[in-house]
Amino acid sequence: MSQEIQVFEDPQQTTEPKKSSPGIRPILRTLQRKAILIIGMAGITTIAALPFIGEAEPPIYKGNFQLLVEPVTSEQKLADPLTFTRSDGQVSDQFFNLDYPTQIRILTSPGILNSIFEQIKTRYPTFKVVDLSDRLKLRRVSEGSGRTDQTKIIEVSYSGADQNEILFVLQKTAEKYLKYSLDERKTRISQGVTFIDEQIPLLQKRVDEDRGRLQKIQQQYELLDPIAGGQVLYDQIRTLETQSQETERQLQELRALYQHLQTQLSFSPDEAVAASALSESPFRRQILDGLMNVETQIAIQSATFSSNSPEVQQLKEQQANLLNLLEQENKKILGGKVSQLQNNSSILSFQTSIRQKLIGQLVDTDNQIKPLEVRLQGLNNALNTFTQQAQVFPGVAREYNEIQQQLDLTNKRLNLFLDEREKLRIEAAQNNVPWEIISKPHILFNPQGEPIATYSESPKKKLVMIFGVVIVLGSLLSILLERIRNIFFTSSDITDLIQVPMLGEIPRHHNFLPPSNLLGDKSLDTSKLTKSHRRALEKMAQFLSAFDTIYANIRFLYADSLIRSIGIYSAESKDGKSTIALHLAQTIANMGQRVLLVDANLRYPQLHAVLGVSNQKGLSDLLTKKANPNSVIQRTPLSENLFILTAGVTYANTFKLLASEQMQQIVESLQSSYDLVIYDTPELHQYNDAIFLAEYLDGLVLVAAVNKTHKTVFQKTLDQLNTYRMPCIGVIVNNLQLNSSITYPFYLTQSRKLPDTVTVSNSVIQ
Repeated sequence: MSQEIQVFEDPQQTTEPKKSSPGIRPILRTLQRKAILIIGMAGITTIAALPFIGEAEPPIYKGNFQLLVEPVTSEQKLADPLTFTRSDGQVSDQFFNLDYPTQIRILTSPGILNSIFEQIKTRYPTFKVVDLSDRLKLRRVSEGSGRTDQTKIIEVSYSGADQNEILFVLQKTAEKYLKYSLDERKTRISQGVTFIDEQIPLLQKRVDEDRGRLQKIQQQYELLDPIAGGQVLYDQIRTLETQSQETERQLQELRALYQHLQTQLSFSPDEAVAASALSESPFRRQILDGLMNVETQIAIQSATFSSNSPEVQQLKEQQANLLNLLEQENKKILGGKVSQLQNNSSILSFQTSIRQKLIGQLVDTDNQIKPLEVRLQGLNNALNTFTQQAQVFPGVAREYNEIQQQLDLTNKRLNLFLDEREKLRIEAAQNNVPWEIISKPHILFNPQGEPIATYSESPKKKLVMIFGVVIVLGSLLSILLERIRNIFFTSSDITDLIQVPMLGEIPRHHNFLPPSNLLGDKSLDTSKLTKSHRRALEKMAQFLSAFDTIYANIRFLYADSLIRSIGIYSAESKDGKSTIALHLAQTIANMGQRVLLVDANLRYPQLHAVLGVSNQKGLSDLLTKKANPNSVIQRTPLSENLFILTAGVTYANTFKLLASEQMQQIVESLQSSYDLVIYDTPELHQYNDAIFLAEYLDGLVLVAAVNKTHKTVFQKTLDQLNTYRMPCIGVIVNNLQLNSSITYPFYLTQSRKLPDTVTVSNSVIQ
């Protein structure tokens, strides 16, 4: 008995992507692959930067001084003119708050710096203003990170290579800043007084004009206070709006109730009244009762006598008389509306007490809606009238209020300007300098008494930094480029995405065939071959050994349930699934099992061309013509235990053939005749044929090619298989190199004698 491949059939097993993130491993693999290129680029860039790396610059020294720009003690605040002019002699910190960021921007502005520069260049002619703007730094001294830790001191620092130059620059800067504090205050006061003197006559003229306009409006409209008159009108409008909204709400509620009742009864108000009247007629009720009795007797007599019997005919005449009498009664009750109302069969039906109540409620609701509609129209008309009246009045009131507000504002500004002019005159009489130097210009020293010097970075450090930056940029660029390429570079990239086992890895195989004269001699000892020939045979052995590993993994990783059919799938074309299907089938056949290789790729069949067998009849004949399998299955020249079922004549609508019940019967029939059936299928990304076929198979194997298969396409395929819950038993990684014709043996013997060979062209194998 041949060996059987056993696979564990777990209904919960899917090709679902791993939920745990691979983390940094893909990035490390990328960097490992590109390490030589990245390091080479970094080395070339560093060498190219050598001419631009100059010698180390001389040490840089730093000096500073500090300015107190706000009064600190109560005595200083009392002595400041602001205490008298702004707070009536009461000390308040709000008048001494300084906007430090703005003040620092002013002190470092081009106007101030140019004035300092003009004094410095008298001693240092080569000094540049750009040196002053770049090296002069100002900051507010702080004792901590909190807002309350901010001091009222500004520190001015300057750095350079010449200590004497530093001190001279700081001295001239300190003189300019002190002069600025006094000049700025006097200039500000002088400009303020001039501005106020110009504004007072204009404000006085505006006050007189506003008072005249108010007086004119009061005389023209006879109004003392237009606000009070307008309030009454607006109260009436709001009352009408409230009543209109309430009436509209009630009307909407009644209409909703009316619609609901009409839906329940399927009556209009007229139909409801008619139905109620018909149900309340005693005589009509008697007619209906009699008609019911006659119809009951007709049913009883019809069970005994024929329809032409005298008894039945007499009862039918009574029925007709009662129907005529019922119609006359309906006309009598409904009057002239009988032709309109009889179209609704529900009107003629008997109305229960519940429906009678609903009919009454419907009529009452209809009667309430009409008065509310009239009331709502009246309220809206009155509201429109008052609204038109209100449209004229606001213009007068608005104009009056605007003039009054302008007058108040102008009076306030006039009084403020008069008061401010007196305060500025007091401040202008003061000549003391507002700011104070609390730390004179000096060079900074360390605890050992030596000037603190800053040295520029050495050329070696710069080169190391350049090398490191290029390494980082090269790494980021490599990662970005590989993500753009969107393909698998190693089998580990594929392992990160799957949960099913990795069944094997097929090595890359080029044209490594030894000369033909060596292949013809089966008794040739391979130890006498050249190094290149021996290397070719080693590659052959690696390639074929990979299929032995795949077979071992399939057999021993899953040993619980019997599997008789396997589908070889791939996400994209030219991933090598046909090559893998062929060699896997031959590997298992060489171990003594009867293996059938089925070319289920009805769109682009290829196995018949590779094996050199006829494709006149095949799987398509079994599906369409229901031929006998034995008449289309052929034995391959590779092994006496390996058989081939070619695709046959292809059809356009192949997915319907593979999804048919006939395909399921063929799969079951072939499983009973062979130890294992391997199906070569179309790619999953472009066609759905293989999905239909997988439903009937015991398991499927997914193939992915390194440096070929796109990650996103493979991921989409995994999601599709997971959605359909296909029984995937593992993944095979293929490193197939396309468009290369290779010739290789299908086994190597222990005596190292070369067997027969078969030539397979990868250009036709997908």
